Amino acid sequence: MMDQECINSIVKVISQSNMSDLNLNSVTLRPIICITDKDGKLLKEVTITLSDTFCSEKTKLSEAWVAGNLLLFTVFDGYLENKFNLGEGASFKSHYNDLQENNDIEIIQKNCFRIFKIIRNAVQHNLSNVHYSEGNYNICYTHNNTPFNLEITKKGADYLYTIVFNLVTNSIFGMYKPFITKGHFEGIIRNFYCNLKNELKNLNDDINDGLIEISDAPKLSFSVRYPVQNPVIIEDSDCELVFNHIENNPVGNTLHKYSTDYVYKDYLLPQEIGKIESNENLIIKFNKSFLNDDWKMIAAV
Repeated sequence: MMDQECINSIVKVISQSNMSDLNLNSVTLRPIICITDKDGKLLKEVTITLSDTFCSEKTKLSEAWVAGNLLLFTVFDGYLENKFNLGEGASFKSHYNDLQENNDIEIIQKNCFRIFKIIRNAVQHNLSNVHYSEGNYNICYTHNNTPFNLEITKKGADYLYTIVFNLVTNSIFGMYKPFITKGHFEGIIRNFYCNLKNELKNLNDDINDGLIEISDAPKLSFSVRYPVQNPVIIEDSDCELVFNHIENNPVGNTLHKYSTDYVYKDYLLPQEIGKIESNENLIIKFNKSFLNDDWKMIAAV
């Protein structure tokens, strides 16, 4: 069974290669501090991190896509063996059958394992039947009289790789303490997964059922997040919190790629679970029932 040191070593190889830049979706954090100018006007200071402006030369692992797939799947399978005490040396289908599905994260990792094992087996044993072009996969082969087919776009494959990397590292690539919560982890993984499903064009394997459905729990934006460290509190009652809302999307943009988070004591409340309203200014309301462990910030070390 793969030990944690081996898992960490493979993760390090991937994170230090250009696969981390070209195949993993990174969340950008831009913390905000609210300030007031001499005229009493509320302003904001946005922190731009070094990663926004600088990228060093990295090993070109993404060009060796066969090796990249084998490395990432191997560490994923090893991680799941350890987590669920799966049988060492058992088939990948046996591992799939033994994976739990008690919550969204477990369902997503089980579905991703199913998708990824088709890619892994194809590049390992049926490479001539893998049609790979600019990151898009079209896989078609037969094993033990069972047809295996997978068609997935580059975007979909990158979402798959990102989910797997985040699950193995138990983090969200690009996010850091304290601006991360259990709820952010789960909500961003859900969003990655829904985007993955939209890029999956064809799936057929030795499992008769379709992909397991997840819940309709919150899905959080993963492009750029703006945690406001000292939000302006309009109301703090027994049941409700109200802040001045800082909107970081362009006016009229309905996509809402960028989301604002609000620090309140030890909690980080994302705008996706609040209610944005307009009076003289934009405000956002949160029910205080959200002040629970799901949205409690992970302390910096």
